Amino acid sequence: MTIVPPEEFQRLEQLRLTVRRERHLRNWTAQKLAEEATKSAKKRGFNIKLKQYSIASLETGRLKSEPIWVRYIMFAFADNPVLELSSAQSSNWHYQQPGAEKQNDESCSGKIKLPDQSSLRNLFLGLLIPVGKNVSLEAKQHIADVLAQRLPKGLEQISLFQ
Repeated sequence: MTIVPPEEFQRLEQLRLTVRRERHLRNWTAQKLAEEATKSAKKRGFNIKLKQYSIASLETGRLKSEPIWVRYIMFAFADNPVLELSSAQSSNWHYQQPGAEKQNDESCSGKIKLPDQSSLRNLFLGLLIPVGKNVSLEAKQHIADVLAQRLPKGLEQISLFQ
C-alpha cells in the first residue's frame, strides 16, 4: 500500500476538483475534455492519445500521483475559455420577483442580484485560467476566492468613488 503525503494528497484533491469544475463550466463530458486536451497537445507539438477513462480516473481520485498529461488538460481549458454564464447562473442574474413591474430602460435602479460566492469564484477562475502562463493554478484560485469575497462589498461602496 502506497502512503501519499498529506501535502501531495491535498494538491491532488485540489487538482481533481479544479479539473471537474472547469469541465462542468464548459459543459464538457470527460470524452470531450480528452479530445480537447489531445488537440491542445497537438497544437503544441506533442502527440498524446488521452482517453475518457484517464479523465474519469483523475476526477474520481483513482490516481495517486499527478499524471504528466494534466498540463494538456490545462492547455485545453486555456484554449477554450468560459465566455458566458451557464443557464443556471444566468437565470440568477435576470430573475424578477412575481408581480414586480418591468422597469423601463430609461429608469434603472442599478440593483442586480449577484450570484452566490461559489458561482462568482467559478466565474473569476474561468476568466483567470487563460491569463498569465507563469502564474500557478493555486495563485489563480486564491485570486478568484478573494475577488468573489470582496466584489459584493466593493459594489456596495462604489458610490464613495463617484
